[in-house]
Amino acid sequence: MKYAIVTGGARGLGLGIVRAMLEEKTVEQVAVIDLRLVPPPAEIADRVHGFTADATDEQQVHAALEAITAKLGPNPDVLCNNAGGGEANWFESGRQEEWHSVDIWRRYVELNLNSVYLVSKEVVPRMKAGAAICNTSSIAGMLATPFLAAYAAAKAGVISYTRSLALQLGPKGIRVNAVAPGLIYTKIWEELGAAIGGGPDRARLAFDSAVRTLVPLGREQTPEDIGRTVAWLCSERAANVTGQVIAIDGGIVLGRPPLRPE
Repeated sequence: MKYAIVTGGARGLGLGIVRAMLEEKTVEQVAVIDLRLVPPPAEIADRVHGFTADATDEQQVHAALEAITAKLGPNPDVLCNNAGGGEANWFESGRQEEWHSVDIWRRYVELNLNSVYLVSKEVVPRMKAGAAICNTSSIAGMLATPFLAAYAAAKAGVISYTRSLALQLGPKGIRVNAVAPGLIYTKIWEELGAAIGGGPDRARLAFDSAVRTLVPLGREQTPEDIGRTVAWLCSERAANVTGQVIAIDGGIVLGRPPLRPE
């Protein structure tokens, strides 16, 4: 039985990845590691198994992996390091101050970068040739982003580590890639939009304005967009793809505002 491990897979972007993995038949079962589990949607509930753990805590991750492998088998086929993001006060710090506090900087890096290393270090020794890893970075890690400097630096680190790990694991037949989502209205953007827009009631307006201003294709991205790309990268259809970072962003990283028709 092929199965995947998805961190932060209980909601939002992570749930989009879980759905796509199952819909595209990349795997048959998914183990979700999340700090705040919620019941999976009814249509996939029999194929999704939840394990509570903090992806930044080495002991909790080890305990979760012991439970996962005991239930689903000793050799995971796919790992999606998706846990990440931030909290409302972290985003407010970036908007209000020129410098993050050292504590907030460290929290961003711990959640968005260190977790990728910690979970990979626990899972990879259990993988066999043919397995695949996909890390969730962000276009913030590909662009200069002063407002989100700590988050962007951590996500840039994910890109660098993805490439290093791909080179490290290539001889073992394990592929490693990353996706860089663009503008997706998940909990992260609710918090960020509130910080930019001046309150929770203006979060969606701030998000829609960013989409109109920044996205050449003129539409927001969705968890389904990201999930389908991750499912492909982790499938046999991408058997010769490793060390790559795919931006799913409607063209934002092209680096200039879209040209709108008059």
